[in-house]
Amino acid sequence: MRGRSWHPRARGWSCALALLPACGIDGSAGEDRTGGDGSTTDAATSEPTGTTATDGMPALAGFTEVAAAAGLVQSQGEFRDAPNCLVDATAIDRTGFFCTAEWFSGGVAAGDVDGDGHTDLYFSRTYNPGVLLHNNGDGTFSDRTVEAGLHGVKNTNGPAFGDIDNDGDLDLFVTTTGDTRFYLFINNGAGRFGEDALGRGAALPTEHQHTGSSAAFGDYDLDGYLDLWVGEYRTQAALGDAPSHARLLHNRGAAQPGHFEDVTDAAGVSLEHVHETIDIEYPIAGVLPLSAGFVDLDGDDYPELLLASDFGCSRLFWNDGDGTFSDGTVAAGVGTDENGMGSAVGDFDRDGDLDWFVTSIAGTSGKTGNRLYRNDGARSFGDATDFAGVRDGGWGWGTSFLDLDNDQDLDLVMTNGWRGPGYDSDPMRLWRNDGQGAMTEIAAAAGVSADGQGRGLITLDYDEDGDLDILAVRLARTPVLFRNDSAGDNDWLRVAARGKQSARDGRGARVRVRTRADGPTQVQEIGSNSHYLGHGELTAHFGLGPGNDPVAEVEVYFPASGKTVLLTGVAREQRIVVDEP
Repeated sequence: MRGRSWHPRARGWSCALALLPACGIDGSAGEDRTGGDGSTTDAATSEPTGTTATDGMPALAGFTEVAAAAGLVQSQGEFRDAPNCLVDATAIDRTGFFCTAEWFSGGVAAGDVDGDGHTDLYFSRTYNPGVLLHNNGDGTFSDRTVEAGLHGVKNTNGPAFGDIDNDGDLDLFVTTTGDTRFYLFINNGAGRFGEDALGRGAALPTEHQHTGSSAAFGDYDLDGYLDLWVGEYRTQAALGDAPSHARLLHNRGAAQPGHFEDVTDAAGVSLEHVHETIDIEYPIAGVLPLSAGFVDLDGDDYPELLLASDFGCSRLFWNDGDGTFSDGTVAAGVGTDENGMGSAVGDFDRDGDLDWFVTSIAGTSGKTGNRLYRNDGARSFGDATDFAGVRDGGWGWGTSFLDLDNDQDLDLVMTNGWRGPGYDSDPMRLWRNDGQGAMTEIAAAAGVSADGQGRGLITLDYDEDGDLDILAVRLARTPVLFRNDSAGDNDWLRVAARGKQSARDGRGARVRVRTRADGPTQVQEIGSNSHYLGHGELTAHFGLGPGNDPVAEVEVYFPASGKTVLLTGVAREQRIVVDEP
């Protein structure tokens, strides 16, 4: 098992870029990809440091809702009060259908599916095919569902993009509600997909209708290929009529790239018999996961499995580094959320490690709201919910950390709502970080306001202007897209990664940015920022604050190989792509 320190020097290889334009594995000069002139990049190391607050706070960021103008006009579904499920005129046979899952539905995933450099969007939908929207590069989207071959599958729910066969393009996995299987679409490299879940071991077919929730890609065994967690809102113990289809699927890797085998029981992550909670009593057996993500929280390179789960059963499975996981929820001090739904990971207090935010329910039947688990190291977390001021989010769903004003600290957004009294039009929450981790709620003042019931949420720079926009799916409504119209002087930098020994799409790479040589360090793990029914961009976005000097250090660490790329003197306001040596 690898050491607990995640600094790359602990793994024995590093390459510091100072005067040379690039550095290969042997230390020799390589292709010029320093990024100093606006080009892409290649080479890294720097130590985590203590943090200091940014001097002052810039003018309040403002947002404008632009979904219709951008071409996001599709409805997530339709519903009636009876029979308490989403329906339409051609509703499927409801025999054995678990209707509650329909009320949880509505996801979105972001990724460049055709390699044109622009971020496209896939929306899951109930009783209708999901929708693929092509980013036109001018702030608008066009429906490419039919052209992409994605029009034949209805009732999709939890989408995830990932390059499962390391061929340089993004494939698409989706869970379903009401179907008897899940779907895996393989990209031909030009943005057209062919479905092959059955042939590749990812369909999980049974005679029982599935109630799929979130899916997540991650290389849990560090063999350089993306594995797949599939979530489902059911357990056999709780519902009695069918086994859970919540499974861990291992990518067969070099032996059979992009093909999967079910290792759930062998890896120790079966959810059928998890009962231990923290001071929470529910008459539910097993775990009902709603959000899922693979993120390295203890710095040993191997990503943990995080599940935000209903009825007091959110779980943290530590990765043991040998293909198995251990349930460390209670010992770590997490899982106290009564109804975990949304999940996001980020360094909100700028201390160099990743913290975990889980949305829940506040204000009804004694429910105590969201949880922000501060990473204290040594596999231990403290409750920073009240310190940060992020407990009350209504009936929470999707969430994401983001630097909304590019001031070098992470802010936080969430969507919410339920069909019960007081929650059906509960306002969204947007919290602004003061630089020390304490946050102020500013959604209404910043123009982030939407009626209806929110579900999936991601942040992305859809219009490529250097600030993060907010996209939220609404149950049985059209989505909302809040364009970030910040007009401050703060700069930005966006970092993507390409793996060679690691996963090709860069997922799991650890990125650290230091604006000044003696300044604080920002850290992000690519692919970790949002987990409820979808995932955001595979690009790390960093606010830089004001200034004219180049960024002192950009470090990208690839956990599968243990290799690091260090760039110095990187020009501001550009997107760079860092290749694994």
